[in-house]
Amino acid sequence: MILAETPPLGVSVEAYKRASHWEGDADNSRIEACLAAAQSAVETATRRPLTPRRVCFETAAGQGRRWWVPVAPARDLLGVTWSGAAGDTALDAGAARLLFPDTEPQILFAEGALAAVPEGSPLAITLSVGPDIVPPTLAQAVILIARDWLEAGIAIETVESPRIAFGARALIRQMRYRRPTSWCRR
Repeated sequence: MILAETPPLGVSVEAYKRASHWEGDADNSRIEACLAAAQSAVETATRRPLTPRRVCFETAAGQGRRWWVPVAPARDLLGVTWSGAAGDTALDAGAARLLFPDTEPQILFAEGALAAVPEGSPLAITLSVGPDIVPPTLAQAVILIARDWLEAGIAIETVESPRIAFGARALIRQMRYRRPTSWCRR
């Protein structure tokens, strides 16, 4: 997944301070960095973006007419292009459509839409993804993780992945999006 821009925070510094009963002076930039890192960890673990954003997924042509979006929810299909010897070529707007955006997002290509695309050619599928409102369960997971990291004094810049507490792991497990497996593809 390629992000077109840095996603906004799903939990603001002010919301974090209220939820964690923060008292005294605070380094808002440190809290913001922990919230951004915690949000990234939650989004990666659940495959659910917390806030709306534009993303691009890369795949190869020749895998059939249906392509499962690896995250949920998807908001809108913005375009599909394929790369060939002549450069990038955009498919017509009616060549593909987004189905089941909230539950099992998938792109369905129209019959013959990929006929001119050589098998194995790179396809770039650009989508708008993410919910209108941050799911409360995931917001709570972000707050729990950020609080643990701030209390432990963990430096966000480190390469080593900090541990995630049991409560946050349980919330993440509860909200994880899993694509249907190959046996149930339609």
